[in-house]
Amino acid sequence: MEDISDKILETAGSLFLKYGVKSISMDDIARELSISKKTIYHFFKDKNEIVYLISERFLKEQEDKFEKVQNESKDPIELLYGGTLHAREIFEKINPYVLFDIRKYYKEAWRLYLDFEKNVMFRSLVTTLEEGIQKGFFRADIDVQILATLRMEEIKIAFDKDVFPDESFNFKEVQYQILDHFFYGIMTEKGNTLLNKYKENYVTNDQI
Repeated sequence: MEDISDKILETAGSLFLKYGVKSISMDDIARELSISKKTIYHFFKDKNEIVYLISERFLKEQEDKFEKVQNESKDPIELLYGGTLHAREIFEKINPYVLFDIRKYYKEAWRLYLDFEKNVMFRSLVTTLEEGIQKGFFRADIDVQILATLRMEEIKIAFDKDVFPDESFNFKEVQYQILDHFFYGIMTEKGNTLLNKYKENYVTNDQI
């Protein structure tokens, strides 16, 4: 029988991804599980703890998937594009207010994200950019530290509703446009050729 604390985290996580974090109350979680709010408080101190534990679990899953993409990629272009496809899967499932809410209201969980960004995403991107330069896929004149930092900020700004409000922008389209801008800003002709091949293969396979 599944542990009830895990069930609470799983259900709360699903609600957060669908509706955002701030808008979901402890009452909502209890109602979804058909249990009392007192039962939730038996396992968790408050909503902050639930958000923290869900964030911790989610980021560990992303780190494992990140490592899998790295191990299976044949070159820096495939690594970046594979990461893009993984990110696309996340963007299609996640409410864009999730990161915005955590950044604004749940500081301990936000620190988890910042640690993940620094120790997993940033380091991996720097290594990938350096390898891509050596192999002639990325422009030799780019500063990898600056470009990797820029990419981290691009991810966060796409979630910022003050910059890209819902009434004016489509969240997924914002992410795709920003990512394409980053890609084509660093590519050499050799890199562009290989990237377009990966894109063509994705479209072909996606239509099967």
